[in-house]
Amino acid sequence: MPELLGCVANGKTTDEAVSATPDAIRAYLRYLKRHGEKVDANETIGTRVAEHNTEGLFSGQAIFPPDLRPLAPSDLARYLRWLEWSREDLLALVKGIDDRRLRAKPPKGRSLHDILLHVLAADKGYVYALVSPLKTMGDPTNAAERGELDLRVALAEARRAALTRLAALTPAERKRVRRTGQSTYSAFRVIRRMLEHEWEHRREIAARAGREA
Repeated sequence: MPELLGCVANGKTTDEAVSATPDAIRAYLRYLKRHGEKVDANETIGTRVAEHNTEGLFSGQAIFPPDLRPLAPSDLARYLRWLEWSREDLLALVKGIDDRRLRAKPPKGRSLHDILLHVLAADKGYVYALVSPLKTMGDPTNAAERGELDLRVALAEARRAALTRLAALTPAERKRVRRTGQSTYSAFRVIRRMLEHEWEHRREIAARAGREA
């Protein structure tokens, strides 16, 4: 749903995912409201399964009708604000955490360091799939992967580079759809996945600290 771009609900089964959806939507609405969007986080939320696909593609490769439509300039500007907020909130969650704690392995799941590195690398993959490689995005990402640059610095620099390039998308780039193997890329889908992916991992990190994403 374009009005909730980036919102994701998870579950081990379809029923679990559907049951988790209202709470996920409310959490996302609270997040948008904190940043000044005019939304009602307390509205009644109903859910239904519009499309059920359990074969072939994992969730990150799924395609929805809006993914294939041209991205309007007004929507692009709005979603770029959301991407900016998302990265700021991610960095706020890990501010002041030293490297030892970042790398500490929890009983279940990945370390904070590995989650952040995963988010950083995925962003590069999404943007590069839409436009040509960006030195201003690739350099900090690669340096962080080599351990030569603080991950938080790299995350901030890479997101600034991505926002600058995405803001400059031409009309042709905003409507272009590229297919590579099993994956399909468009401006809308790339931004959707960047928001969704970071939201999932922000919630993962926030849950460990008993905070809201």
